[in-house]
This record gives sequence, structure tokens and C-alpha cells, in this order.
Amino acid sequence: MKYKAILFDLDGTLLDYEQEQYAAVNHDKKLFDLVNSTEVQGYETIGIPPPDSQEMKAAFHRAGVHQNPELFLKNYFERLSLKGIPLTGALEILNELQGKVKLAIVSNSPGEVQDPRLETAGLARFFKHRFYSRDIGIAKPDPAILHIAMEELQVTKEETLFIGDSTTSDQPAARAAGIEFFLFKGDFKDPQLQALLK
Repeated sequence: MKYKAILFDLDGTLLDYEQEQYAAVNHDKKLFDLVNSTEVQGYETIGIPPPDSQEMKAAFHRAGVHQNPELFLKNYFERLSLKGIPLTGALEILNELQGKVKLAIVSNSPGEVQDPRLETAGLARFFKHRFYSRDIGIAKPDPAILHIAMEELQVTKEETLFIGDSTTSDQPAARAAGIEFFLFKGDFKDPQLQALLK
């Protein structure tokens, strides 16, 4: 394998984010749509807009959710942190890669939510290195978070592969950072991915 480090996105790449979100909102479609709104996703990613902002209140009003945003979001992220469902094949591919390359998580999220989910999913032991946008203050598609990861791992862009599922955050971040990217579409046995990992 030509790579010395493989960076993984987390939600939708290693963990079943959608299923975990549905569980965290008790399978309520209205609440599921709310937590996937631009405002709530922005808050999860980088902390903006804050729960007490007019933008967040407008998002709740638009969704028809008549709850206190601050209390709702606190409870939602607490419930989400308890959910950790690995996607099919995630454990197997990480077992294959462990000891061969450096592994790291680069996720647009807070560590206090993601770390417990990794533990529950049984994947935490693979990742000594974890880079969370909310904690660092930089989110994909800004390539700076990938540069930070490579610097800590002590690898060059030519030695790095990034695997993620998003064409709006993961892919442009990798392109801007000048590193190889694989767009994950739910299948770790994808022949193209397998070829990259040989």
C-alpha cells in the first residue's frame, strides 16, 4: 500500500448517522428534519448559530417544533452520544488496516458526542488520533483540518488517503488539501476502494 495514513470521516462512513439520529429523536420525522436543518447542523459542526440565536429560533419555528432550542439540543446530543451503530464492513476493514497504516478520524462534530459513539460501536480502539471540527474550530470543507491531521500524524499529502461520504464537505476538503479521496457509497468491498488499499 502506498499510503502511510488513512483519514476517515465518521458519520455516514463508519457509523450509521441517519439511524442513530432517528433513534435520538424517537423516530419523529419532524424532529429528524429539524436536526438535519442547516442551523442545527451548523451548531453541531462549529457551534454556530447558538441555540439562543434568532436563526435557531426561526429554524424551530419553521419546523413547527415548539420547544426550547437550548434544552432540546442539549437532550438531543446527549441521546445521540449514546448511539453507536457501525456500518456494515467498518469493523472488518479497520481490523485489516490496523498496524499497517496510521488511522485517524476527521469529523465535523463535537468530540463529546462522537467519542462515546465510537466506544459503543466498538471502533474507538482503532483511533488514537481524532480531529473534531467543533473542538478545533475548523470544519470541512476547509482543508486546514486535514492539514492539522497530517501534521500530527507526520505524513505528507502524497502519503495520505481520505475516505468520506460527502461531496459537499469531505470531497472538496480533500481536493483543496491535495490528498487522494475516496467517495464512500456504503460498500467497503467496493473494488475501487480495495484497489487503493492494496
